[in-house]
Amino acid sequence: MRLSIASLFGLLAVLLAPPVFAGPGDKEANQGMNAARGGFCKRAIPLLESAESQRHRPSSAVPLADCYVKQGDLLKASDIYHKVASEKKAPGYNARDVAAITSAKKKAAQLDVRIPTLVVTPAEPYEGLVVEIDGEVISEPSAPHRFDPGEVLVIVARAEGHEETSQKVTLKEKQRREIKLRLKPKPGGKKPPEKKPPEKPVAEKPPEKKPPEKPVAKKPPEKKPPKKPVAKKPPEKKPPKKPVAKKPPEKKPPRAAEKPVAKKPPEKKPPRAAEKPVAKKPPRAAEKPAEDTPRVATGPDERPKPAVEMPEPTPPSPRRQRDVWLGAGFQGFFIPQLMFGLLGEGGRDVLVPGGDISLSTRLGRRFDLVFSVAYARFWMDETPFKPKGHPDTDYEIVESDLQALQAGVRLVWNIPLDRDELFAFRVGAGLGVGWTFMGDLYRTQAYPGDAVPGDPGSFVPGDPYRYVKCRGPNNPVGSFRYCNQLDYDADHYPGYVEPSWFTRPKGRPQGLRPLVYPWLVLPEIGLALRPWDRVAFDLRVGASVTGLLGGLGIRFAL
Repeated sequence: MRLSIASLFGLLAVLLAPPVFAGPGDKEANQGMNAARGGFCKRAIPLLESAESQRHRPSSAVPLADCYVKQGDLLKASDIYHKVASEKKAPGYNARDVAAITSAKKKAAQLDVRIPTLVVTPAEPYEGLVVEIDGEVISEPSAPHRFDPGEVLVIVARAEGHEETSQKVTLKEKQRREIKLRLKPKPGGKKPPEKKPPEKPVAEKPPEKKPPEKPVAKKPPEKKPPKKPVAKKPPEKKPPKKPVAKKPPEKKPPRAAEKPVAKKPPEKKPPRAAEKPVAKKPPRAAEKPAEDTPRVATGPDERPKPAVEMPEPTPPSPRRQRDVWLGAGFQGFFIPQLMFGLLGEGGRDVLVPGGDISLSTRLGRRFDLVFSVAYARFWMDETPFKPKGHPDTDYEIVESDLQALQAGVRLVWNIPLDRDELFAFRVGAGLGVGWTFMGDLYRTQAYPGDAVPGDPGSFVPGDPYRYVKCRGPNNPVGSFRYCNQLDYDADHYPGYVEPSWFTRPKGRPQGLRPLVYPWLVLPEIGLALRPWDRVAFDLRVGASVTGLLGGLGIRFAL
């Protein structure tokens, strides 16, 4: 019975499908054009390439080029646009083909502006220069060459007598880049001789003829008259000096007899009282004796006093260790859309709020063993999803209002960040089990929201986040490929509730609603603040099987 129903729907699909093509490759072209129109280029490219290899049509070539542009293959797209733009209407071309030729001319001009170019200019002429880009020899490196943007290009250059050089370049859209190429000569290699321009011969000037010199008449030497002899004067005789008489020494009159000066006897001071011994001043601070040595008496009446021992200052003792703590706080999970991608296509970011109550006890000096009971609300709005590898017709709208209780145990290592243990860094891990005690999981078949009821050709793949719920088999009319009773989700219509994974309905696959599930957190890191002796605040994050964990709580010492 199931085979006959499938055959009937297949026959209706063939009869109701619009007869667009009838030649070889037209089936792939039709499917590829629908996929490209819906934005699914990964699926459309192989279909359109297969159709083009069998028979070329502008109406299928232009969507293929459009998908190449979205994938970043601008050169491929440009070649197709120019090829289609240069065509003329041929027998068998329909209105779509003519429209494609017209649009290709405009798209080719717009795309050429976006394609970047690269020019490699040698800084000087090199003998035997060879330039390769991505392993291909470029005959004219100084001419502009086009490449796809974002692609890493490896440029290799070599020349005779020079070392090989290599560099990587990445071009951006609309970029016009020029690279000056400079090569290093090999060590010990001879540089090619520089060709100098030939020097112009310099015309020699004839030697200048000097007039003959006239002979100069020599004057005869002058004769000097002989010198007259000078008469010498006789030496003058000086008169003899008279001797000077010496004066006799003057005799001073004798002075009166000087009276002898009487010397005063030394004054006798009255005897002082017995002088008291002067007490020595205590030594300065720098000269104080050590505290450990006893004080020495400096006077006859002073007795030595024993040294006073000062107690050493003791460091402040750390806070008292508290062994048992009772805590409570917020605990939630964040499930990113990436986790849905591990199992299929679709999904969305989901926030799971909740809270927990914990009891922790100290193990040794630095470790805490934490027992906790938590509540989590796994609420998810209407979300499209299909398993990996399934066709687009298997998309469903999934909803959830599940609520769960989780029991777990964690081991946490405390690392103080200061002497008073005001702040502490916490690292740990935990495991436990969860139980969904309330709520359900809902699944409903879906179809493209842009489709026109009654027109089966409009039911083509599109944006899954615009899909809407099927109202029943082939409801709306023409949706039989999406809303049917042929697949494993034959009865997934409004009101369907997914059974537990411990339940397997007769003739149906096992249910997917989780009832009991494992819970694991590894690693968990956090920061503890203990402003008072009996109160502490905890901030923690971690990775768990149910998503990214986050929590903020308070603890009280018992």
